[in-house]
Amino acid sequence: GTDDKSNISNFKYTNLVEICPLCKDDLLYLPAKTARNLGNISRLVIIKGISNVIHLLDPLSGQTAQLSAEVYWRDPIRPVITAARSRMTRFVVLGKEAVVLQRNVSKRSATRKLRNQLATLTLAREDDLGINDKQFEENSHVGYLMKAGDVCVGYDLTETQFVEDEAEEMRSSGKLPDVIVIRKLYGGAATNEENAAKKRIWRLQRLDVEIAEDLKSARAAKSKAEADDMDEEDFMREVEADKEMRSQMNLYKSEKLKQKASDDEMKDDGGNDDEDEDDQEVRLEELLDGLVVNEGPDEEDAEQAAFFGYEEGEKAAKDGINYVGREEARQVRDKDVAVPQSTFGKDFDISDVKFL
Repeated sequence: GTDDKSNISNFKYTNLVEICPLCKDDLLYLPAKTARNLGNISRLVIIKGISNVIHLLDPLSGQTAQLSAEVYWRDPIRPVITAARSRMTRFVVLGKEAVVLQRNVSKRSATRKLRNQLATLTLAREDDLGINDKQFEENSHVGYLMKAGDVCVGYDLTETQFVEDEAEEMRSSGKLPDVIVIRKLYGGAATNEENAAKKRIWRLQRLDVEIAEDLKSARAAKSKAEADDMDEEDFMREVEADKEMRSQMNLYKSEKLKQKASDDEMKDDGGNDDEDEDDQEVRLEELLDGLVVNEGPDEEDAEQAAFFGYEEGEKAAKDGINYVGREEARQVRDKDVAVPQSTFGKDFDISDVKFL
């Protein structure tokens, strides 16, 4: 509103922001023109990360590309599969073989690091073990992390139906891979243990948030708590499988790790030669010691304080010197302050001297 008499106006602004609906690990099927402009990358890509640009990765060849915001908003792309827990399938690795890529001059080749990470994996659905012998063989950009017996999650394209007609036609005709591996599972998450979250050697700090009780029933509150726990577990699995993501975060040692620190098993876990090639696993040197304020000073600081530091008046009392504290010194009045007096001439008494 505007006050005409005092010439004061109040303005209210509303900002409308449209956020990119894509998320990390989403599966995209790029338009042919967009894929050609991005270095002739494959049309079936996954999202490696989102910042001011969208980082794309070809999971079969390791080729990467960046999609700018201007190009995306010119023709927005919808994901064919979203990175949700219900859309991912658990696979067991039965074997792997190294992949040697032939250089194609018409394509922007992958970097040497990504080429060394490619491997052909032999996979089987975890639910199919003991029921049938169906297996899949596909290239994977995380193949170098895998070994026989590992568990990973990915997209099973054989039992998925795409919304886009062109992508669905390519899938039904067998021109798309059967499996897209997303990440490797570690620890209790791979073995489906009930207390997998409590057995992790790392933890994240949490903010104390007051939750408003606006739910109508206890059943709704319980279902919401279970959904929050599942979302947190998905985030934890994503963190422990992505070293680049962890580089922007602080990970702390868990209570489980502190209890096992004195055991000999920790030495065996750190010296396992089979996991030396896994550069995405959480290492002990990445973890920080949590700061606990209630534990008091460290032993070294306490020794230095005992050697150099004294309490107020302690040193003076030890040396036999009278000491006036700070508060007492503030209460001293001016007349009580000692006034220096000269004693010069007191040795010469001239009161009996007579002058002629």
